[in-house]
Amino acid sequence: MNNVDKLISILDKIKSSKTLTEVAEKLYFSQPYVSKLITEMEKQYGIKLVNRKDTPISLTNAGEVIVQNLKVIQDAQEKLNINLVDLKRTEQGTISIAVCSLVDAPTLGCIAPELYRKFPDLKLNFVNLTGDITDHDLINGKIDLAIGRKWNNRDLHIIPLPVSQLALLIPETCSLFDENSEYVEFTQDNLSTLNDCNYIGVNDSSFLQHKVNLLLEENGIHVNKIMELPNSGQAATVAMSLHATTITTERIAKNNLEKSSKYNLMMIPKDNVGLNMAISYRKQSSSNIKAVAQAINELINK
Repeated sequence: MNNVDKLISILDKIKSSKTLTEVAEKLYFSQPYVSKLITEMEKQYGIKLVNRKDTPISLTNAGEVIVQNLKVIQDAQEKLNINLVDLKRTEQGTISIAVCSLVDAPTLGCIAPELYRKFPDLKLNFVNLTGDITDHDLINGKIDLAIGRKWNNRDLHIIPLPVSQLALLIPETCSLFDENSEYVEFTQDNLSTLNDCNYIGVNDSSFLQHKVNLLLEENGIHVNKIMELPNSGQAATVAMSLHATTITTERIAKNNLEKSSKYNLMMIPKDNVGLNMAISYRKQSSSNIKAVAQAINELINK
């Protein structure tokens, strides 16, 4: 944090503080340091910024104007830094794509070669879209594209994807299992039979797993989460091996499980768990990023 950023923080905190000591405590600075920085800035701008003799302390009119203009400069610097990251990536021909756990390996395996054929001069770097990655990582240029949860952020361009219908994997050891059928009916009574069963989770704490936890909680279902895996396809495979259950999709289950596997699927109505997914990227992204996003959308919707 440079001195300008610190001054903005100090001037903002003055609006809700009685003394400089209180300001310093809120920002984890020392009071002498806060006082020194204000004095230095007042000398630099040649005008008084803070009414220190009054209690509570307050900003002068000049202080209000200065902090507003400093924020404009701060925002411009942040946008410049983001654009520089984007420009450097574009110059290097690299695009970073974060993919959530519901985009399974076979789907990605079909998309990636097609993207390479369409954009042979670009280096596409696919990473897992975990709970640690947020819309701010798109805004600050940490990643270029995200395929996953739909964020509501005015700085992002959003391409909605079809809503994914989730399913509970029912192994042959479960009392609900019917060897003569592929599917088990979704009812409250059928859900209740899953109480205390072993469950394989997915390390997507901000998206898929949050929705799953809410579904189970609302229906009063308690499961024993014995393991977490990076994506839903791996979770389905391990769940079958351990005769456990997991939340997945029909497509992922059929792509990742052997045809000889004995399991049923309990399809969860979209009204119960709606997974609004999208392809997201910054509105100010390069033409290459926008073109790749459109290509991914076309490939997913084939």
